Amino acid sequence: MDEAATDFKEELKTALKPLQEKLKIFKDCKLNWSQTAEHIKIQAQQTEHQLKEQFEKLHQFLRDEEAVRIAALREEEEQKSQMMKEMIEKLSRDISSLSDTIRAIEEEMRAEDILFLQNYKATVKRTQCTLQHPEELSGALIHVAQHLANLKFRVWEKMQDTVQYTPITLDPNTAHPELIVSDDLTSDD
Repeated sequence: MDEAATDFKEELKTALKPLQEKLKIFKDCKLNWSQTAEHIKIQAQQTEHQLKEQFEKLHQFLRDEEAVRIAALREEEEQKSQMMKEMIEKLSRDISSLSDTIRAIEEEMRAEDILFLQNYKATVKRTQCTLQHPEELSGALIHVAQHLANLKFRVWEKMQDTVQYTPITLDPNTAHPELIVSDDLTSDD
């Protein structure tokens, strides 16, 4: 009986070895998968950080481009506003001068006949207005088309100067373990 139990125990011990080896494989696999899961989190964080950096560069480019274009618009607005101010001031002076002339002529017309007739030639001369008609406003408005026409295309075209296309991308997941791939995945470090 002891001998039979010993034989069966040896038989089970031998049968148990493959199960123990399988258990070790499963535990090693679980450890490996746990490390992979942790690596996935780290990869995601690093990739998110790189994405944010790249998009921040694009956003900064767009903010800079917007500032340049708004500055150009403000400069045009300033120039055209100054031109309009000067034209309005000149027109105000002309209106004042013309109003004074009309008032003076109307006063002469209300004067006594003798006085009116004595000053008639001078009064008629005053009716000959030497002021030029106001100019047509040409080029006074903001050149909206210059600022907005094909804006997205022109900004995109300018943006192309700041980016670089790389026809080959290295995949760090499939690269040789001793190969250290650069952050932008285009070269080895």
